[in-house]
Amino acid sequence: MMIPSFRPALVFSSAIATMLALAACPAGDDADTGAADSSSSASATATDSATATDSATATDSATGMTATDSADSSGGTEMCPGAGGAAADGDACTANSDCASGVCTIFTDVPLNDDAVCGPTPSMTEQGCNTRVTGTVFDFSTRMPVEGATVKVAGALNAITNPSGATALASATSGADGRIDVTTEMPINQAIAIIALVEGADGYLTATGLASPVMSSIYAVGTGIHDLWLVPAGKLTAWSTALGADPEIDGTALPLGDAGGVIGLVRDATGAPIAGATVVPADAGSAAVVRYVAADDTISADATTDTGIFVVIGAAQTGEDFQAMMGDTVLADGTAGSANGAAFTLILNAQ
Repeated sequence: MMIPSFRPALVFSSAIATMLALAACPAGDDADTGAADSSSSASATATDSATATDSATATDSATGMTATDSADSSGGTEMCPGAGGAAADGDACTANSDCASGVCTIFTDVPLNDDAVCGPTPSMTEQGCNTRVTGTVFDFSTRMPVEGATVKVAGALNAITNPSGATALASATSGADGRIDVTTEMPINQAIAIIALVEGADGYLTATGLASPVMSSIYAVGTGIHDLWLVPAGKLTAWSTALGADPEIDGTALPLGDAGGVIGLVRDATGAPIAGATVVPADAGSAAVVRYVAADDTISADATTDTGIFVVIGAAQTGEDFQAMMGDTVLADGTAGSANGAAFTLILNAQ
């Protein structure tokens, strides 16, 4: 489940570490946080969660209203977290924070879909404001939209302990264009983060971070991550086989997915993969091993190939920071961790 920096994710405890791994996903609404999202999945680092959540803060600086302003005596409705931008429904937008409703219909983060407009504020219940989730499911190896994928929105803690059986806060099936658009029926009340668990006919259960709470366990009405991923099961098998011949890889860390692991992508601002980048742990004492995937599914220890794909084996379970480098230049960074039974993604977007 980045995005991001979204610098927190996709750690202050093992649970938060997991959130960081989950939050390590596609770009969040940078305009919402005012921070540059250098790693789209985007570089979800410990502070990336701010981006992933559309950085709706407890107090909306544009309106001076807090995220939980209650109904006033004139019968006005509660101010939903993230709402309060200047643009009206139907106006063009590039971030949730642009919109009075708090929802910009963003379906792709990199590049941003050009048909994004402000949508209506999601429905409310007596418990508070619901959250609308929009996005597009992409095949991780081809980066093409995936039709018919099942997307389950789940709490991070639930998802990491039981990926396949996590309780759905909302669910949807991707259309012919890979898009999903679903609104929760109840306000989200989850610690750490929410993630998208994606399944498809030829894919392995894949986790992409969606958002972190704007305060406590309260979530904004729109999510900040919209590029969702499905890693083909056949690719995980091929990469695991290739990694099995690498003497530096602990056999207990394979196969990928079943034994955890992070599947990453280094890409530019257009979404094209970047070749020649190296991905390194920020901690020189890290036990993580990074390998790079070629188009023929062979593995090397040198640098990203034309696919831009890398694999992290042995990342700290509590999550750790990684940087994509080109020579001495940092292209993007993000935080990665993993859990058995799902493929976690880390998308590093160079700006």
